[in-house]
Order: sequence, then C-alpha cells, then structure tokens
Amino acid sequence: MAYPNPHGPSCPWYEITEKTGAPNIKWCEETLCQWVSEPALTWSNLGYLIVGLFVLYLGIKNKHNAHMKQFGPIIFFMGAMSFFYHQSNFYGSQILDFVGMFFFVGWAIGMNLIRLSKIKANQLVWFNLSLASVYTVAMHAMYVTDIKFQVIVLISGFIILATEFMARNVVKVKYNWFITTILVLIVAFGFSISDGQRIWCDPTQHGWFSQGHAIWHWVAAIGTLTIYFHYSQPALKPTEKV
Repeated sequence: MAYPNPHGPSCPWYEITEKTGAPNIKWCEETLCQWVSEPALTWSNLGYLIVGLFVLYLGIKNKHNAHMKQFGPIIFFMGAMSFFYHQSNFYGSQILDFVGMFFFVGWAIGMNLIRLSKIKANQLVWFNLSLASVYTVAMHAMYVTDIKFQVIVLISGFIILATEFMARNVVKVKYNWFITTILVLIVAFGFSISDGQRIWCDPTQHGWFSQGHAIWHWVAAIGTLTIYFHYSQPALKPTEKV
C-alpha cells in the first residue's frame, strides 16, 4: 500500500520519502517544511538519550557485567533512532525507530530467557540481533500488506510479562520496580493513544510537552529507567555472568 507523503514537494524530506515510502501512521503534530519536521515529537526523545547515558554511567560506576552494560547503549540508540524518525518522518527512518524498540524488548526477553535456561548467558547479543532481524522482516511484510506493525512491540511486551512470570521462582527478586514500570508504561501508552485517536490533539503546537505522543516519549523514558532498576537487582547478578 502507498501511504501519503506527509512532506510538501519543496520540503527537505520529500524526495527521500517519495523513494523509500511514507510511515504507516501519522501522529497529531503537523509536519513542518523544515529539517526537523515534527519538533515536539523529535525533541521529546531527549528523555531516552539522557536515561541511556545515565544508565551507561551507572553500569560503569557499579561495575556491571556485559549484560547490564548493554542496556544503556540500547536505550540511547532507541532514543536516537526515534529522534531521527520524527525529525525526518519517512519509512526508512521509521524502520530504524522500530529496530531500536526491537533491541529494547529483545534485551528484556533475552534476560528472562537466561534465567529460564532457554538460552546461554553468552548468547544474549546474538539472540537480540536475531530477534530484531525477524521482527524487521515481519514489520516490512506487514507494511506492504497494510497491517499495523506497531502490534509487534505490544506482543513483545506481553512476552516480557509472560517470561518474567515464568522466571519468578528461578531467582527470588523484588518486583517493586517491575510493577512500577508496568504502571508507568500504561500511563505513557494512554498519552500515545490519546494522540493517535486525536482525543488530545492540536497539530499547531510544537512545544516539547505539547503533544500526547511527545508525553509518551518523556514518560516511557522514565519506564526504561525503572526497568533497569529491576534487572540490576543484586539477586539477579548470579545469572549475569558471561
């Protein structure tokens, strides 16, 4: 299916969108004819970048092993790709945006599978890369058949919940931060839905906190920090050896 080009013919990202295709979704914020085409949705990704750098710092400071040290760069990459996607708003950058999310959910699923002895500790990176590759192929197949591939991330969220539940008795951990993450992401998802359904929608507003999907970025960034606190518990350290 050919999705409509959100850029005007004389705008910076028009030609590349014509060649590679347009995104399969249009958020409320209007697309401006400039290099940062969606300012609110672009700059709100600074939350992910800040959290990514902070988690990387904590990993080095606390001398985490290879598993936990991967998480900060993954969050930073996810934020950077989302930044680029909303800046440019074409299908190629949307793919990169989802690859960032695929790495995030793949890491969490992989960490749970290690606890469940379904994959070996030194296979986390390859598991994540393989899962992201499969997801990306599925994403493109859904794109050309006009199926909302955003559901892939939602399904992955349920897989994280299921594997975490299955692993709960393998290693005894506290679930305060995990439950907090779920609540935070539910709130963030609500803001995003309100944007997508045009419940909270003023396309002409471009402040960093002016759009529902922008608030999703800020709040979800907090969720990435709380999920880090969950997986960095001392009780999980015996399962982190590579």
